[in-house]
Amino acid sequence: MRRRPPTSERVCYLHIGPHKTGSTSIQHALFENAGRLAKIGLTYPTGWAAEGRLRRNHSSLARRTLLRLPGALKDAPVWSELDATLARTRGSIIVSSEHFAIMLRDAGWFDRIIGFFEDHGFRVVIIAFMRDQPIWLNSWYTQDQKNFASRRSFAGFRKLIYRRGYMDPSVFLKRAVDHPRVEVRPLSFERATKAGLVRSFLDAVDAPARFRLDEPPRINANFGAKGVFAAQEIMRRVEAPIRGRPDYTALYRHFLKLMVGRNWEATPYIGLSQDDFSAIRERFGAANEAFARDYFGVSWEELAPVRSYERCVFDFEAASEEDRADVMEVVDAMVCAVKSGSLAGETDAPDDS
Repeated sequence: MRRRPPTSERVCYLHIGPHKTGSTSIQHALFENAGRLAKIGLTYPTGWAAEGRLRRNHSSLARRTLLRLPGALKDAPVWSELDATLARTRGSIIVSSEHFAIMLRDAGWFDRIIGFFEDHGFRVVIIAFMRDQPIWLNSWYTQDQKNFASRRSFAGFRKLIYRRGYMDPSVFLKRAVDHPRVEVRPLSFERATKAGLVRSFLDAVDAPARFRLDEPPRINANFGAKGVFAAQEIMRRVEAPIRGRPDYTALYRHFLKLMVGRNWEATPYIGLSQDDFSAIRERFGAANEAFARDYFGVSWEELAPVRSYERCVFDFEAASEEDRADVMEVVDAMVCAVKSGSLAGETDAPDDS
């Protein structure tokens, strides 16, 4: 792996995810242990709020509306708070948001973000997890549906990801790799899940080997074939977008509460067939292999061995009467909540997503 030797300089460890690579679990651990991290010279800024909700990550920094504002980034909302934090930070800092993986692809935004930290005297080290694209795509799609983000089919979502390059490290890391002063530290998601996501992350931010944090519970796991079907049926019956509604967060949390105790996660959604797996691996094959050899010194297959997949979706027509009733109880309750607006004005709990 390409890596500079540790120095006494101040570093901004910019964790960019990307999405569905364990970021929420890592952010949970960092947030809960911010005080302990500070004692070893690593500041993880806390107290970040967006739309009245406390956040464990720094996604509010990666909002397009802020990055488009004229003038210095340090004068923009939210970034001005970070500016004040950096002014009183003596050691290194960790900033984490999956949205940076998308933002840093834009040349102008890349320069503004990296320049902001360099202007404060920090060297930027970008930390990103690499994941085998077939199951990564499947995981991202289940989250897309769980969030009521789109009404795309699995095949349509796959085409979108291909077009935008979200899962190709040679695309979303290109500007960072080419930048003469930025260091890139990629991590294998498959290796990290075996060694411990948090432990692997701590090694990447140069935390002492003796410094330990407990591995947090898995967060944002696959919510099951029934869950994907329920979300899709809710979106079909509501028709109007749910994601952009003022009461979206309350609706989303209501959806999660309705699924508690149903054990839907025991039968995960798998939109992949074995042919899909092979086609996706082939699509990213050359870029993956070059990246793995360059940064890890091994083949991509050593990082992510070939796996077997069998498609698993909820077939409402073929399902038992009991399973249909189980799913429709959630669907009917959510459709009623959306159409009635009964959750508008609810106070949201702290958000760790």
